[in-house]
Amino acid sequence: MKKIESCTAELVKAIQESSEYQEFCRVRDEVAKDPQKRERINRFRRHIFEVQNTKESVDMYEEMERLGREYEDFRRDAQVDAFLHSELRVCRILQKVTTEIAQSVELDTQDVTRGLNL
Repeated sequence: MKKIESCTAELVKAIQESSEYQEFCRVRDEVAKDPQKRERINRFRRHIFEVQNTKESVDMYEEMERLGREYEDFRRDAQVDAFLHSELRVCRILQKVTTEIAQSVELDTQDVTRGLNL
C-alpha cells in the first residue's frame, strides 16, 4: 500500500505540474476576478453536467445543440473559451489515467455487469 500511496502522490504532482493544469489554474484565477462571468461559466458547466448525467430519456445530441445555441454568444468570450478548453484538457488527462487503471486492473466483474445497461 505504501508504494501505491507514493506513486499516487507522484502522479498527482505530475498532473499539477503539467502545462495543461498550469494553464487551467491561470485561466481559472483570471476568471475568478469577474464573479458574474464565473457564475455564468458555472451555470453552463452545471447544465452540461445535468445533461450528461440525466436518468431521463433525452436526445443527447439535440440537448447539446440546444445548449450550444443558448450559450453561443457567451462562448465567444475569449476568456470563457480558454477556461472551458483548459478544463476539458485537464479532464481528458484524468479520464485517460482512470481508463488506463480500470482497463489494467482485472476485477473479474464480467458476470456481475452482464446485462446491465451501463
